[in-house]
Amino acid sequence: MYATDASIYQIEPLGVAFPTSAQEGSDVIKIAAEENVSITPRGAGTSLVGNAIGEGLIVDFSRHNRKIDDLNIDRRSVRVGAGVVLDQLNAFLKPHGFCFGPDVATSSRATIGGMIANNSSGARVPVYGTTADHVLATEIVLADGRIVTVGPDYESLRDDQAKIANLVRAHTADMAERWPPGLLKRWPAYGIERFSRKPNNLNEILAGSEGTLAAIFSAEVKISPLPRQKGLGLIFFDSVMDAMQATVELLDLRPAAIEHIDRPLLDQTKGQLHFQAARDLMELDAKPCEAVLLVEFYDEVEDRLSILESRKLGSRIKICSNANEMNLVWSVRKAGLSLLTGCVGPKKPVAFIEDAAVRPEQLPDYVRGLQSIMSSLGLEASYYGHAASGLLHVRPVLDLHTAEDLRKFRLVADQTSALVRQFKGSLSAEHGVGIARTEYMREQLGDALLNVMREIKHTFDPKNIFNPGKIFGFAYKVDTHLRNNFTRPIELPFEPRLAYAFKDRSFIGNLEQCNGCGGCRKDAPIMCPTFIATGDEVMSTRGRANIIRRSLELKANGHDPLNSTELDAALSNCLSCKGCTPECPSNVNLALLKAEMLYARHKRDGLPLREKIFSNVDLLGQIGCTVPWLFNAIVDLAPLRGVMEKTLGISAKRSLPHYAHERFDRWFAKHSGGNEGNRSRGKVILWDDTFVRYHEPNIGVAAVKVLETLGFEVELVTNRKCCGRPAFSQGNLDAAAEVAQYNVSQLSTIDSQLPILFLEPSCWSMLVDDYRELQIANAEKIAERCVLFDKFVDDLLEREPAALQFKERDSTIAIHAHCHAKSLTNPAFMTRLVERLPGRHATLLETGCCGMAGAFGALAEKYELSKQVAVDLLRQIDNQQPDVVIASGASCRHQIVDLSERWPKHMAELLADAIK
Repeated sequence: MYATDASIYQIEPLGVAFPTSAQEGSDVIKIAAEENVSITPRGAGTSLVGNAIGEGLIVDFSRHNRKIDDLNIDRRSVRVGAGVVLDQLNAFLKPHGFCFGPDVATSSRATIGGMIANNSSGARVPVYGTTADHVLATEIVLADGRIVTVGPDYESLRDDQAKIANLVRAHTADMAERWPPGLLKRWPAYGIERFSRKPNNLNEILAGSEGTLAAIFSAEVKISPLPRQKGLGLIFFDSVMDAMQATVELLDLRPAAIEHIDRPLLDQTKGQLHFQAARDLMELDAKPCEAVLLVEFYDEVEDRLSILESRKLGSRIKICSNANEMNLVWSVRKAGLSLLTGCVGPKKPVAFIEDAAVRPEQLPDYVRGLQSIMSSLGLEASYYGHAASGLLHVRPVLDLHTAEDLRKFRLVADQTSALVRQFKGSLSAEHGVGIARTEYMREQLGDALLNVMREIKHTFDPKNIFNPGKIFGFAYKVDTHLRNNFTRPIELPFEPRLAYAFKDRSFIGNLEQCNGCGGCRKDAPIMCPTFIATGDEVMSTRGRANIIRRSLELKANGHDPLNSTELDAALSNCLSCKGCTPECPSNVNLALLKAEMLYARHKRDGLPLREKIFSNVDLLGQIGCTVPWLFNAIVDLAPLRGVMEKTLGISAKRSLPHYAHERFDRWFAKHSGGNEGNRSRGKVILWDDTFVRYHEPNIGVAAVKVLETLGFEVELVTNRKCCGRPAFSQGNLDAAAEVAQYNVSQLSTIDSQLPILFLEPSCWSMLVDDYRELQIANAEKIAERCVLFDKFVDDLLEREPAALQFKERDSTIAIHAHCHAKSLTNPAFMTRLVERLPGRHATLLETGCCGMAGAFGALAEKYELSKQVAVDLLRQIDNQQPDVVIASGASCRHQIVDLSERWPKHMAELLADAIK
């Protein structure tokens, strides 16, 4: 897991340490140094150039060091642990009217320690500068284990500071020649140019040192007032060059940011649920373009937006009028890396020349030079990024699995370095030098400045313990230490069963969509719930993808690729919530990868008894409902539950669902039917899922009442079988395919015009999504007819608001949307539907998976983790103190009932109770 970061490189470390205090960090580093083991400090592992990987010991400061304290509004400062995530810090500061200025695209997972180590900056450099501008003091661990605090107000390392000051002062002329003024971003390697202006502050050297001088444990940083007003104008262009020229023409307006997005990036948002609203806002389908400039202003917004419009730049202009619109647009820009690498096939836009910056006014000529390089090699590339700062994240499209494209990779790197030197720009302006650019430092810096940096390295780290080989040395080249899957393509020990129909059409293709960007490490739902609960890398989508990839790679060394402790930790703790499918911009689908790996194991080793039982909950329902009073007593019997825990691993702490005294389908057979409305709307098919049929028939009864009041004739599917979700989740794909084929055949005999309504979101997702994955004939035709019950009702009421009359009742409703519903549709309709009821006030909770996840939460070995995952859901419900909780998933209701004093309702019950 720690052999890779967000770059194209891979180096397997000796081990990983997770210090909880500066002293623990000191002890680890001191012991490693004594054993001559190198140290690579690491935050979120989002490096694009390989500076977060190394051969020795990785010291992960992101897991534990997340304390925020000593907020001083008068001094405008706060102290943060190195592992504090930027979004976490800004959420803490926002109620006070402040923020941390530098705003990187990876703010959902970028740590402050990593931002200091890279001297990161992001989009709004014209306002905030770089991270170094905001560092007051750093608490660092040196190579000999000493813990010191560095800053202008501290006496630590004064002798070293004086030595370095003399060294830097002697090379003022070299810096002036190499680095003329006007660059807004950072220069490569150590910040000696900044230090020459502030020789009393060693943090100018440490900021941007990439973990090669010391390990940062905490920092005191400046905070900035939130802007009083923001405005955003979008300018659309027919070419990238037109956008570059327009950037120069807009600089006099003093924008906070000018960000450039080009068509290759915009095209990757097509068909993406999470970006459709942004596409609609920007009218990208109706009015396609080659490039867009996002021009943001702080303060004096109306006047400057008016001037922007008057300049008649581009083919059209759109002004974003509110924060929601601005956030939609910025979400596309911030997801740029993963969106681009999420393209189908082995050719990907590759990050290796993505960090070069020139002065903003040089941008048009610089881009012409880059386009000349690309065209001479027959390459396409994406150009997006920080136009106002003269930095574009240029990504040539290459297949690094092939020798020919590896040759072009090398040529592009060499020629781009020469081009940047021609413009006297920075080859490494915010992402660092790392592996990708170390070999070019002599060309970029010259021998004199490079020797200055070697002296600084020796002063801080005489034994070369910290991140050796980065910035200077000969150990790394741009085309060495590439990820194993580029140099040794993965060979599967099984024939994939699933289609990966959404995009990749391939197991390997979907696995390799994981570029390591770390978007799954964010603290906010919905992806990835187990990481949010534990902070453990193996619980993230990236961690799981890395484990699967490494397990398959080790097959060549005689390891069992389907059965290992590490693989089990990755797969067994995945909830199959599908949160990664829409939230990962590259659309890594761990639910499918997990099912595929489990299926391969079961095909080879046989299906265990517990998995057979969990695959057949519908059969258990049939049996339990034959004598419900008896089986309900049995499932509540403590001695039997103890036996079940010992033999099947089903937790005795977890309640088991009771069986209904009257099955829903039998109630329905006796139900007289009829339409209570004034006119018939025809027939609808109601899918009575396993839990509605055998455990919660009250929900089915409520749904029938609503539909019949609307004027529909309700029918059930004759002789339907379980949808197959339980079997699919266990990796029992043959059984899932068997029932899927049967159900599709049954549904195909019913009038093709009739909608099929689902009360259980996981059953709905099975038919509309996973039947396609199982490659069931006619599945897509059936999927077109499938709709969630509450979405169906809301759509009808949108067309005909008076179709249902509801009783007025003043109450608050909290809605927990099922994670499978969120993966395939926007759940905002649920709030809209509830608020159609007079007097109701609805809140859609910002939650991910509830943690029950079908059988997962019933397992003894997963029970505590299931509870951990549920903490945020329960906290939000407690904070809201609603009159009613809506949870349309059976597992969600089960979890809430077990872990709280709430008794949640299905949406159908809320509607039925409210009908006049």
